[in-house]
Amino acid sequence: MNPVQIVRIVAIAVAVIGAFVAIPEAALIMAIVGLVLGGMAVDADRRTDFLVLTLVLAAVSSAAGPIPVVGEYVSDIMANVSSIFNAGALAVIIMVIKDRLTE
Repeated sequence: MNPVQIVRIVAIAVAVIGAFVAIPEAALIMAIVGLVLGGMAVDADRRTDFLVLTLVLAAVSSAAGPIPVVGEYVSDIMANVSSIFNAGALAVIIMVIKDRLTE
């Protein structure tokens, strides 16, 4: 298993567990995992796709709320994933700026 796969597993675990259990400093954990994920896992040719996915995920993360029984949990998981992707998008933007400055 390479480090990128481990970070992805940690990201999914934090998002899912955070939907069911209150994790102390969950926002900080998700921000750090997202920054690492955005810096390590997003290749230069997939940056635009990642940023678009981040925007769409932020827009639709609460869409499952009205579904009876499971909607609240699905919305919480998607909101956590959106938080992780938002931090990853910040890392991608910083990498793009760094690449532009070092050309």
